[in-house]
Amino acid sequence: MIEWDSFRMARRELASVLNPTPMQYSRTFSNYTGHEVWVKPEGLQKTGSFKIRGAFTKMTRMPDDDRALGVITASSGNHGAAVAFAAAQLGVPCTVVMPEDAPVLKERAVAGYGGTIVRHGRFSNERKAHAKVLAEEGGLTYIDSTDDDDIIAGQGTCALEIIEQLPDVDTILAPIGGGGLMSGVATAAKLAHPGVEIIGVEPEGSRAMHASLQAGEPVQVEVDTIADGLRTPKPGPVTFAYCSRHVDRIHLVSEDAIRDATYLGCERLKLLIEPSGAVSLAGLLTGAVEGAGKKVAVVLTGGNVDLTVLAEIFTAGLRTLPGEEMHP
Repeated sequence: MIEWDSFRMARRELASVLNPTPMQYSRTFSNYTGHEVWVKPEGLQKTGSFKIRGAFTKMTRMPDDDRALGVITASSGNHGAAVAFAAAQLGVPCTVVMPEDAPVLKERAVAGYGGTIVRHGRFSNERKAHAKVLAEEGGLTYIDSTDDDDIIAGQGTCALEIIEQLPDVDTILAPIGGGGLMSGVATAAKLAHPGVEIIGVEPEGSRAMHASLQAGEPVQVEVDTIADGLRTPKPGPVTFAYCSRHVDRIHLVSEDAIRDATYLGCERLKLLIEPSGAVSLAGLLTGAVEGAGKKVAVVLTGGNVDLTVLAEIFTAGLRTLPGEEMHP
């Protein structure tokens, strides 16, 4: 398991490229939920998501000889953009295997940072398998988006910031896809603040970690969700182990709840949030945090939303939320 020093080292390694994101108090969601709600907008981070934390940490820890040969990864977009950005900063050749239906915005980001794009499949297991074949053929280092201790250590720096910015936080909510962010956040947060409650939020249409924790081992599920960054049919053994140990529970949210949270993030928080990043907010609004009066940190993981998807969400409009009494 990752030790505390690895998280602290990652913080130092990221100092040259990271923009620590703020904690923003939300009167709107505090009034609605009965908790003291703070959001952490990782969409303000370089590359538009938290993924730069893990990608840059991983690549700075690679041997020079391996970096010189180049890296390859598989990603729906945010991890790929982060790896491409880190590669550009370090002068490393980079290839990203992306899904055939990847959002144009995310493809442009990868290409803009100098990454070579290969399109393959729709789901994470398909593109990971293809990327590993290409890595072996080309002598490249494969960088996993989740199942890697260095990636997880980098993602955990998000929790270090939360604990510093909100020392008496009671509960942290974050989305779960492959589980890399949640593994890092949960592990670092529990090391720094053992009493903190960690709640993972997954789409009902992509509940691999929820099903796996219930089964006691990684299992595969069918995946169908608007949250493209969370389309993970099966968690890896590494993230499964961390989540088993440190995540207190997982809350599932519907597609309507995800759309509502994406809408409200823009309308009420004045933040552009992609559906994958809004899943944690959807969890908050559907009762993930029990009781009342808790100090809650909600990690909004990214803002790289396909504008055609956003237009669809805004055209459909916001459903009426039960007992809604929100104020700007």
